[in-house]
Amino acid sequence: MVDLETFSVAFKNIRNQKIRSYLTLLGIVIGIAAIVSLIGIVQGLQFFISGELQSLGLDTIFVEPGSDMGISTAVSRTLSQDDLDLIKTIPGVEDATGFWETSTIMEYNGQEAEVILIGMEPDKMYLLENMGYVKIIEGRTFSKNDMYSVGLYQSFAEETFDTQVQIKENVKMNEKTFRVIAISKDNTFASAFGASNMILVTDTIVKEFFGEEKPTELIVTVTDTDKIKKVQEKIDYELEKKHGTKDFYTMTSENLLAGADVILSLVGLVVFVIAGISLVVGGIGIMNTMLMAVMERTREIGIMKAVGATNTIILSLFLVESALIGLIGGIIGVFLGIGIAFLASFAAAYSGFPFNAFPSLELIAGALIFSLIVGMVSGWIPAQRAANLDPVESLRFE
Repeated sequence: MVDLETFSVAFKNIRNQKIRSYLTLLGIVIGIAAIVSLIGIVQGLQFFISGELQSLGLDTIFVEPGSDMGISTAVSRTLSQDDLDLIKTIPGVEDATGFWETSTIMEYNGQEAEVILIGMEPDKMYLLENMGYVKIIEGRTFSKNDMYSVGLYQSFAEETFDTQVQIKENVKMNEKTFRVIAISKDNTFASAFGASNMILVTDTIVKEFFGEEKPTELIVTVTDTDKIKKVQEKIDYELEKKHGTKDFYTMTSENLLAGADVILSLVGLVVFVIAGISLVVGGIGIMNTMLMAVMERTREIGIMKAVGATNTIILSLFLVESALIGLIGGIIGVFLGIGIAFLASFAAAYSGFPFNAFPSLELIAGALIFSLIVGMVSGWIPAQRAANLDPVESLRFE
């Protein structure tokens, strides 16, 4: 039976073996800190990515060139203006447009910088704002008359050249002069992957001045989000029929979210396994410590039995002692893990990729319970050995 006195005695025994207890705690602390911090980071990423993908719109379908997500998307040009026209005729499609993409050199005040041009129909650029790709903080949106106009991301305008690029100033690309008409707040994903040098222009510029006649991506919005799956399947069918092969793929924000969840869940599993190895090492350390304690306190155990302590009391004492070691290690590990997660959030926010990696209460509670169980399981064999000692033989032990 476990009572307050049992806890008091167990705690005093741990305190009296300071160095050994600290070393035993280390494995538990490292394991729990790894679980709390890294899984907290994974959970934070899942929540952040979920919010970002949902901001793209639950009514949006993306049509990409290539056979699957990856490098083929960047180099393939299997889509065309005819595909865009075909998609617009499919029932359930509300609107559709494309991205035309290329790279070039921008000149400003005698300096040069490599940029990625994203061309889009001027009257369809509202889709970028709806999806969160663009949020104009200075200037205005594009109109049909904006032939030689560009839009920049804020960080690019402020940091790329020695002098900040301002609204209504001129830049040069491909020996032609363009006026800056819009500056957008940085897109989180673009900034995180070092793509804040994307420059928004009209589709005519990319097609006529840079020879990129085929779009790199199509964006489709549907009239009813409940029927988005059917519209997606219809687009797949019509384009494959037209192309004669499936040299493209379609995605929705839900598809992207599901893929991201799978990847992050696998990362979380790997993290848990790696941290679990540390916990196993910590558990072995607890077992070793408790076995040594049983041997060193054999005479003490004999005296306790001689004055009336039962096997159950001895068993409870050593189990509580090992459980306390696990729990104390878990508490220290939780605080350390929270600190690491907080630093990771701070570093990510500083890098322009803000997400909250603070571990959930469920994760913290689970980590503490897990560390307690590790301690109890590791102490079971030593506790059984202590409880089964013969009192007479224990008193004779030296």
